[in-house]
Amino acid sequence: MFVLYTLVTILLKEIIVTMTIWIPDLAPDRPRYLAIAEAMRADLLRGVLKPGDRLPTHRELAFRLGVTTGTVTRAYAEAEKFGILVGEVGRGTFLKHPGAQAAPFVTSASSLIDLSQASPPYIHEYQDIDRALVQLMASPSRLDLLDYTPPEGHRLHRAMGARWLARSGIDVGEDQIIVTSGAHPGLIATLASLSQPGDSLFVEGLNYPAIKPIARLLGVSLVPLEADDNGLVPESLERAARAGEARLLYIVPTLQNPTTATLPLQRRQAIVEIARRFGLTLIEDDLFRLLDPRVQPPTLFTLAPERTYHVTSISKTLSPGLRVGFVTTPPGKGELLMRHQTVASGRAVGLAAEVARHWIEGDTADRILSAIIAENAARRDIACDIFRGRIFRCSAGAPFLWLRLPDHWQPGDFARAALDLGVKISSGPVFAMDRRADDRAVRICFGGSADRASFRSALGKLNSLLDDVHEERFTHVA
Repeated sequence: MFVLYTLVTILLKEIIVTMTIWIPDLAPDRPRYLAIAEAMRADLLRGVLKPGDRLPTHRELAFRLGVTTGTVTRAYAEAEKFGILVGEVGRGTFLKHPGAQAAPFVTSASSLIDLSQASPPYIHEYQDIDRALVQLMASPSRLDLLDYTPPEGHRLHRAMGARWLARSGIDVGEDQIIVTSGAHPGLIATLASLSQPGDSLFVEGLNYPAIKPIARLLGVSLVPLEADDNGLVPESLERAARAGEARLLYIVPTLQNPTTATLPLQRRQAIVEIARRFGLTLIEDDLFRLLDPRVQPPTLFTLAPERTYHVTSISKTLSPGLRVGFVTTPPGKGELLMRHQTVASGRAVGLAAEVARHWIEGDTADRILSAIIAENAARRDIACDIFRGRIFRCSAGAPFLWLRLPDHWQPGDFARAALDLGVKISSGPVFAMDRRADDRAVRICFGGSADRASFRSALGKLNSLLDDVHEERFTHVA
């Protein structure tokens, strides 16, 4: 009797598996079987359904939805293609996570810790992308995102840009915003629209490395200016402007790359006054501003909206993979930039911009930005602790550190020695706009390692390497 009772109990546990009472909302413009499968995937991503849930039988779901059993059979088969269903003989059909059996996009067994790129720490969660994709799948116009975007970006994405720029104190209408596939293409299009081959461009002596190849591409010469711990020295700009050396200034006024300097308000006002007096146009690269939650001086665009092109993106503050940027133009100056945007193929991808829009218009962007700021701050604390007693610059909010090297190290030699130890960093000379720049340093970024423990380990290796004076490590000077 006991044996019979045990067998019955086991059978009941196998049979009485919670069968999901699921009645989906079906898209009216899709074939019934596809609409069922797509609704199943959307509800799974949204959390209405959960991995492990047992689905109704084909006959039961057909009855609930008022379709044929064959339609449900086709729907379940389609859902299996999506990778969200698994059938067990004698037990039923069960849901699984859509990514459970998928191969990763990137597989690497490398132990290299890459601290050479100013990318944000990896703090994202599956739900960040899943929720945005669920919303995207529910849009009746989602197929339009596969087409070319307008040169200036879709209207909704320009409105998204206005909302994002408001965080920086920039209050403009959609007509002054051009959506780009990141700040880099936006910068190329902006410079191309403002310059001719043979023109010159004022820049800070240590600067974003890509400005050099961009200038070469456009046939523009660089005129490096003096900078100190507070950023660009206005007197240096005034002397060069009076001499007529250039009519354009490219500047990173907040958390400057690579020095982390932020221009104080007085200098910003002085630079704007000089620009107005000598008819200069300003190109403000403002990628890092939102990483410092403290109150910042107003943007150059805010101080001089009639002559400033403001370039930014979400690469450093939300996700580098979405490739969405914004160029804000002076009133009435967007038409030429749009034409160059088309030539430079810098238009934003509609799918990426739509994911960004859902983040920014919901609460996801706030959460991600806050998490990135907190993680950068924690890693900055680690760096300041390890390099205590060294000479370095790392302002609050900066996603990297500018480390001065001892006299026995050349920057290139130090970077190569670090690579031998499994740590990749950037050598100072790549940031130098000419040979007069003080580039005896390396830039160490905070976002390239998977966790704080490996980040601390990498910095420990670099700190020990600073004191390495083995003869094979450096070149003697007679």
